[in-house]
Amino acid sequence: MIEFWDIPKLFIAFFVILPLVSLIHELGHVIIAKILGATNVKIIIGSGRILLNTRIFEIRKYYFYYGYCYFENIDDDSRWKNLFIYSGGILANIFVAVLLIYVMSGDFLDTTIFTYQFLYFSMYYVFFALLPMSYPDGNYSDGKIIYHLLKRNHQLLQQKRFQLWFDTDDKCWKLSVENRDQIEELDDFDKAYEIALEQARTSRPSKLEVIKENTSHFEIFPRSPI
Repeated sequence: MIEFWDIPKLFIAFFVILPLVSLIHELGHVIIAKILGATNVKIIIGSGRILLNTRIFEIRKYYFYYGYCYFENIDDDSRWKNLFIYSGGILANIFVAVLLIYVMSGDFLDTTIFTYQFLYFSMYYVFFALLPMSYPDGNYSDGKIIYHLLKRNHQLLQQKRFQLWFDTDDKCWKLSVENRDQIEELDDFDKAYEIALEQARTSRPSKLEVIKENTSHFEIFPRSPI
């Protein structure tokens, strides 16, 4: 039977314990990535407006929602490196959960509702990370990427290339995908840029090259372990 005093415990579960489990999951990814030579490693916790931004951590307004991480310098074709990195979050959750069970079984730590909640959310993360599925934002679960890598299929990690430039002959902005094989014509730069960003984000991993006034810059959208 749920009593009134159980309600604060539910708030602690969702606003403290779940983000902690998410952080452990992301640490598993980035620690292995760093060991394997990744650079510019960063953990992002939550979504929405940025509350805290450092070189390694970024915390957003809805910090309890989910997390993901970012890193560079790992080749998409590095099958075993990517297998270890995308498995890192799952392994970290399992390791910490097993360690907690060992500590409790040895009477080093009392068993409480909070330790049960921690174990529950740890297994929750492991289950949904292993489930091979696609997310609405264009990302995939760790399990789906691991499954494809085990099949020696690097398609989910191969970077798609977008390019936005002004065609002086047709007097319009053009957005192309993969070496100008697919071209979309647009009149206004701001609208064209907005569409280009949206397409690149939802097609991660991707690289968008924006050519404007004889200069160009690249925007990278990596496939992020979640």
